[in-house]
Amino acid sequence: MLYPSTVTDQKKKRKFELTMTTSCDSTPFKPLVIIIGGPTGVGKSSVAARLCRTDLATQIVNEHGKNNQKCTNVSTVAGHIISADSVQAYQGVQIGANKPTLKEREETPHHLIDIVDSESVCQYNAAEWMYDAMYILHNLTNIDDVGYDDESLDDESKVRKSRIDNFLLQSKRDNDHVLPIVVGGTMMYLQWLVHGKPDAMKPSQEAVEKAENAVRMFQAQGDEAGWDAAVEHVSSHGTIFSERILKLPGRDWYRLRRILEVAYTLFNDSEKEEKLKELYNGHREGGLHESSIFDVRCFFLCPDDRMTHTEIVDSRCEDMLSAGLLKETAELYVSGKLPEQGQQARAIGYRQTLGYLKRKNFSPKDNMAFEAYLDEFKTATRRYAKKQMQWFRKDETFIFIPVPLTEPSETRVDTVANYIKNFCTMARTDFDKELSPGGQEKNKKKKEGDMNLENMSLSTRIKYVNEQQGKSMKFYQSKPHKLVEGSHEYDEVLNEADICTSQILSKTF
Repeated sequence: MLYPSTVTDQKKKRKFELTMTTSCDSTPFKPLVIIIGGPTGVGKSSVAARLCRTDLATQIVNEHGKNNQKCTNVSTVAGHIISADSVQAYQGVQIGANKPTLKEREETPHHLIDIVDSESVCQYNAAEWMYDAMYILHNLTNIDDVGYDDESLDDESKVRKSRIDNFLLQSKRDNDHVLPIVVGGTMMYLQWLVHGKPDAMKPSQEAVEKAENAVRMFQAQGDEAGWDAAVEHVSSHGTIFSERILKLPGRDWYRLRRILEVAYTLFNDSEKEEKLKELYNGHREGGLHESSIFDVRCFFLCPDDRMTHTEIVDSRCEDMLSAGLLKETAELYVSGKLPEQGQQARAIGYRQTLGYLKRKNFSPKDNMAFEAYLDEFKTATRRYAKKQMQWFRKDETFIFIPVPLTEPSETRVDTVANYIKNFCTMARTDFDKELSPGGQEKNKKKKEGDMNLENMSLSTRIKYVNEQQGKSMKFYQSKPHKLVEGSHEYDEVLNEADICTSQILSKTF
């Protein structure tokens, strides 16, 4: 038999096989797509990998088909992961991006990883990621192509598309039916994919550059003072921008910059008043949530105890340093593979590490500078995890799944994977009932004592408990886990920090 030489040929072959091996009722066949979000450090990747195992993926697809389209059994299903992580898309970065290992990538195909050159300073944004993810989903599930207009692509986009196509050809095995699982913590990516692209104004290039320079200036003033000054500046452009900036959950510099880009674009526009009326109207289009093609089921992995989860986040930051984050950052920066203007250099972990390694008044064995850096790294990571939970608690398309953090790792992963399996195999009408608040009036505020947890759906209950636990987080006190001053691990990392700082400073000056 001749094997297909292109993605399209291979897809047609597998579409024919799918038709021959399944028999459904008159209901249109809608392939299952699983989407998994969650705060950093909760174990999203491990759960996704477990769901991708052939035994479980096959069981999920067959039971889903039986309960939704009355399809006959498929003998083998391969799970594929589509990364929804804005840093993992870039080559070079590894430890700070928490990329899967080569072994993990050999066991389970991972798409949208290492598709952008490490030297690139382009902003691989949510719109581009959404299109790439849609393209992969359609190819993996044998649905009609979402095609690229190759003529309109710039050189970097053509390279990215080529890498995506090559991996599709390499990763799809003959006779495989695929269960796609989108997993990651980049909130904007998942929002675009699920709810669609916003009806937003495209900023001018001049406004983009001006906004980027302004944000850098404000960030140089310090985290708190700089943010307050930036908010005041954005608000000065009009009420609509002031209201927009005040809705941001925390110090979201990325979204502030996007708001500022629009404000600058409209500053001297003769039709400014008319265009302002159309801004931020909430309309979105093209998302999977309203798809008539796929059966999309979205989950948010929520830690059952926020205090424990925060300790895990702190410990994970220390683990990254012990694993070589300082060395990786220095080597990438010196070789030009971590450009300061690039998106990856501004990611949590790399941004703090670069700032520390490039600090002025360097002196060896500077414990105070190292402790300040580590505290900044941990704090930024904790804030991001908090923002992820705040963001998704407002999204009614995601079912919150409790993650029992005190259970052993393997047991915890199996428990969460089993939750998702059960939700994915039930009839769509039953799944939609689980998304409802469960008897509680929508958006109606109640006193804590009036809330009846037993009447809530699982998701609503987990959201409520998560929000309540947040009130006690003000009492959290960070403490060292492995990098305790005076320990062998601490001294090793501090020594590596001095070597890396000297390496970077010699390049800079």
